Amino acid sequence: MSCSPERDRPMRITVDDRSQRLRERLRERLERVAHLRCSEHGLPVEAVTVYGRENGWFDSMWTTCCDGLTKQAKAIVKDRC
Repeated sequence: MSCSPERDRPMRITVDDRSQRLRERLRERLERVAHLRCSEHGLPVEAVTVYGRENGWFDSMWTTCCDGLTKQAKAIVKDRC
């Protein structure tokens, strides 16, 4: 986790999925996460990497300023689609 002074930089999204369908299925959720701001620091989510697994399940790694923002982002994206 890190606090970056660059607040207007768009969220970096990396999707590692062989089927290439995961990105499209997560598109709306990731757009919602891109608009989140930390209530304590005022910073957005910096980046997310999504690793596709099987049967719609995936793992995600977040780069945020704090655990609170990570929890908000995970609540929107979940672990399956």
